Amino acid sequence: MKTIAVLAAMQQELDAVLEVFGLANPNKTDFCGMQVYVFERNEAKFVLALSGIGRANTAMNAALLIREFKPDEIINVGTAGGLQKEQKILDVVIPGEVVAVDVDLTALGCEYGQILECPKSYFTDAKIRENLIQAAKGLVTVHTGAVGSSEAFICRKEQVSEIRRRFDNRVVCVEMEAFSIAVVCKNFNLPFAVIRSLSDVPAKGEGNEHDFNAFLSHASKNAAKLLYTLYTNRKAEP
Repeated sequence: MKTIAVLAAMQQELDAVLEVFGLANPNKTDFCGMQVYVFERNEAKFVLALSGIGRANTAMNAALLIREFKPDEIINVGTAGGLQKEQKILDVVIPGEVVAVDVDLTALGCEYGQILECPKSYFTDAKIRENLIQAAKGLVTVHTGAVGSSEAFICRKEQVSEIRRRFDNRVVCVEMEAFSIAVVCKNFNLPFAVIRSLSDVPAKGEGNEHDFNAFLSHASKNAAKLLYTLYTNRKAEP
């Protein structure tokens, strides 16, 4: 049976996945301080976990989850801020590339986002990504491109402009965890994908922190719905 690990950073994002899978009273395990729910659906085993916010929490908990539960693939599901003006709140981003928008070692010969002796970009699994895009058809507007992780909440014009300058405007949304999952999955040689529903669009101007608070729950449910559609519309592959 295939094992699929699903990581959500925030409680609202995790609760949305539990709700969409119909887990009203799920069995919860406290594993190394992390909420973990294990259940079976459609010939697959799911390990749903609250990774915590930010790259340090996510990297630590993703690695612990992989060592303990040995998943076949990982899906990072949650919310993000849109970095393209044409985007709308509740649109979905299914990225192919993952970068760290706040890493600058260019003085040492690296490109923006690159850590010494590491890749400048990480890439989601092409097959899972395409399945997600197909599952989203008719449900929601989808954007592809790069997701950018930062330790800062992006809400100011100068932040948006600097990310666009550094990455040639190819970053379509910003959040705080995908880069960590990408690094961990590459080192464990695990396929992974990212689903992000837009809770706000900082590309349209400042004040998006208010949209974030207003639309966090709805955007979380939007991302969870796509995850559910992906794994219930087809049988899990062996």
